Amino acid sequence: MKIYALFDDSFFRKKPRWMPEKLYRVVCQRSNPRSKEYMLDLLREKFPDAEIVDINQTRSPWKIILLYPDSIGLGWGKIENRLKIQTKDITILNGRKRVFEFTSSVRRRLLLRRFLEMTFLPEILLTPFVLLYGIFVATKDKIRGCKS
Repeated sequence: MKIYALFDDSFFRKKPRWMPEKLYRVVCQRSNPRSKEYMLDLLREKFPDAEIVDINQTRSPWKIILLYPDSIGLGWGKIENRLKIQTKDITILNGRKRVFEFTSSVRRRLLLRRFLEMTFLPEILLTPFVLLYGIFVATKDKIRGCKS
């Protein structure tokens, strides 16, 4: 069976229209994407027989390796949907040197993590609690007479 690899870093090269510029810059900085050269070296190390191709050049039957430049594959949703219809044998190699199979449970987890990464929902929800806790601790220290 032939092994094909796909690399796409278009999310990190071109901002999606729906995303504000500042949020886009922060998301890109936090995701720390790897370069194409780094990912191709990693591919040669982990899968020496793999051939890098464009998505339109793949032929059946095949094994596909998706090269995520970041840890969760930001911007890969449409490609994953298209490939999931065509083949079941999909492996992911991300920029953190992790290799894992692309199953429906993995897809759900990735979708959740991508949503949380782009919306900052955990940070937004936890900030008021951290602020209230800080006020509580500072007040407690002031009453006890602790000096900082």
